[in-house]
Amino acid sequence: MFIGVAIIAAVGMLISAKDTYLKLLNSVALVLLTLSGGWTIRQTLLQGSYESWSGILYWDALSALLLAVIIIIAVYVILFSFGYMEEEVHEKKLSRTRLKWYYFWIWTFIATMLLVVSTPNLGIIWVGIEGTTLATTLLVGFYRNKQAVEAAWKYVILCTVGISFALLGTMLLFAAAAPLLGQSLGALDWRMLPKVASQLEPSLVRLGVLFAVVGYGAKVGFAPMHAWLPDAHSQAPSPVSALLSAVLLNCALYAILRWYSLARLTTLGPHFVGTILMSFGFLSLALMVGFILLQKDIKRLLAYSSVEHMGILAIGFGLGTKEAVWGASLHLLLHGLTKANLFVIIGSLVQKTGTRQISRIRGVFKMWPYTGIIMVFGLLSITGTPPFGTFRSELIILLGLYQAGHPLLGFLTILCLTVIFAGFLYHFLQMLYGKPSGRHQPGESVSTLILTIPLLVVLFLGLFIPQSLNQALNQVVKVILGGV
Repeated sequence: MFIGVAIIAAVGMLISAKDTYLKLLNSVALVLLTLSGGWTIRQTLLQGSYESWSGILYWDALSALLLAVIIIIAVYVILFSFGYMEEEVHEKKLSRTRLKWYYFWIWTFIATMLLVVSTPNLGIIWVGIEGTTLATTLLVGFYRNKQAVEAAWKYVILCTVGISFALLGTMLLFAAAAPLLGQSLGALDWRMLPKVASQLEPSLVRLGVLFAVVGYGAKVGFAPMHAWLPDAHSQAPSPVSALLSAVLLNCALYAILRWYSLARLTTLGPHFVGTILMSFGFLSLALMVGFILLQKDIKRLLAYSSVEHMGILAIGFGLGTKEAVWGASLHLLLHGLTKANLFVIIGSLVQKTGTRQISRIRGVFKMWPYTGIIMVFGLLSITGTPPFGTFRSELIILLGLYQAGHPLLGFLTILCLTVIFAGFLYHFLQMLYGKPSGRHQPGESVSTLILTIPLLVVLFLGLFIPQSLNQALNQVVKVILGGV
């Protein structure tokens, strides 16, 4: 099973720090992860649900969507890490012996995320989310300089406080469900909870849902609990930033969606948690406008963009209509692909220039034309510009706002997205054009264009949605809006 593959791979990384050994072990682990995870996704979508180990592990369409995102981004990021981390060693930013610890924590991080999307128990989901915090804290502070250590401490403290709220919410739900389902783990099993949802004590469920959404929302990066996110993303190695933004935030959102799906079936109805999600969503989107316009650090710019897109997802899922949830589910996938690509290519650019300051990066097209091409594609994708798939998914969510009777919110959302597009265009044009500093050597390999693969997928999905993907997303909508 793929969780076992990740755990064994993590332990295996500690045996040797030799470059050949690490690349071989990582490659074998990625192949096994892809094969076992792909088979599980296929079985889940064919059967509607799939379980293993006597029901201890369980997947439905929503689990399969997140599982696919985790595997795709993990493969992309680890393959990129080979060259990136080798260059870090070459530049003496870290010792070669520390490479094995880098891959150890990467695979531990991946294992915890796989656990989150593979358990049917809300309590174990909490354990998995807490596990991701512990694993990524050491990755955020991996360079061990003052800024990295400070970012790691801020990350672990704020996320631990948030996750403590989620634990309190989980305990309140257990108190409501235990009299009906017994004093066991079954009282937190989201396969069993829908059967007794209408009988749960409303006051306990209301408080539990509120604490859970706020707690996990801190890990998602909803404003105003997002303070850890720009520091962590800017100080972590760029491959780690890609995993944090493209996968970790989605895993925390996945936990909220499980609560959301359950809350819709209780006496609270769909509007209580939907309103909370939409409020956090619009606040996150609106506040990021200023941060993005005034940003001077390129990696922090991408981090604030992640908060913005988590806000868009929260609005889509919070609306609770079939069309909006379908669009949000597609956007979850597309944002993951786009943001992973941007952090990878920007990380490569930062490594070449030795700076994260936007004002000090100039003439990318002249110095590194292939990198410039990828940046243009990334710019168009992350800002939801047609014909990229992010335009399709954002448009569906915006139409959902108007159809659900929120024209003012729809107008304000469009206004925010327009200003954010202008901000990104301004920052990226500065870097792409202008006079190079002359301190960096021009030239790059055409193989750099391989990094565009995720963006080409996003472009393809903007032009055409395969029937198989459409059916899978429809299954996701059924799970979110109808329970198990």
